[in-house]
Amino acid sequence: MKRGVIISFYSNFVIVSDEIDRSETLCSLRGRFKLSNIRPFVGDKVEYSKDHDRGRIESILPRRNMIEKPRIVNVDQVIAVFSVSKPDVPYSIIDRTIANVSRSIPNVLVVLNKTDITDEKKLEEFKHIYGVYTLYLVSAYEKTGIDDLRSGLKDKISVFAGPSGVGKSSLINAITDLNLKTGLISDKTNLGKHTTTTVSLLKIPNGGFVADTPGFTTTEFTNVAPEEVQKFFPEIFRASKACAFDDCLHEFEPECKVKELVEKGEIPNSRYKNYLSILNEIKSQKIGDVRLDKKR
Repeated sequence: MKRGVIISFYSNFVIVSDEIDRSETLCSLRGRFKLSNIRPFVGDKVEYSKDHDRGRIESILPRRNMIEKPRIVNVDQVIAVFSVSKPDVPYSIIDRTIANVSRSIPNVLVVLNKTDITDEKKLEEFKHIYGVYTLYLVSAYEKTGIDDLRSGLKDKISVFAGPSGVGKSSLINAITDLNLKTGLISDKTNLGKHTTTTVSLLKIPNGGFVADTPGFTTTEFTNVAPEEVQKFFPEIFRASKACAFDDCLHEFEPECKVKELVEKGEIPNSRYKNYLSILNEIKSQKIGDVRLDKKR
């Protein structure tokens, strides 16, 4: 019996990468999976048997987590990719994206791409604001910072997320030595178009897998309690431990450590404002839900 991870689907078969030698085997599924309504997904760790050049999935091992859209399991970390030049992604979108992906996978690495066309002032500002995360400054075009980023992905299943046009596919090309289709920036909107339509795990030469994830970058917040929002902002959540009140939401409450650190400049004002924006959005949703229930 061998072990591996499902990296893609091919018709009614799956392709499994062996956990030892990383060889790929086209595997069929045992009939009992269909009878039990058990579906495998990309990222599933499996046991499989092999006969010549074909294999068969014998069992699917327990999953650690799951991203719903697109469906991928056992993810170790999210690589949130942005740019502040062509396109200049607003901090509000950056913060909403990071907050939303961290709901599914708490371990988020932040990558600023296109540093070759970003002025030094913007680079320093970005480092100041997002230094709370593991941060990589890279250029997919010039291949700078790629080796460091590749080391951060070693032996992990990583999914890439971020707005269109920031160069996710170009980065994956650089990391994996593949040639994925990339999109051009629209002259009218200054935003790119998604070029990834299916999900598969791509091998990193020194170990690990990456996936581009179309649809994973929604910035809408549903089924989130107001008190949960601070957990998506590490520096705010960390400071909240010193607030006078356990249920402090860092708005109008007295003796709030978060507001104190914002005033001192130790928590970036943009981060705090975007936290409040998401918080108030969710609180408004809750009020709307209560009113709707009363009407019913």
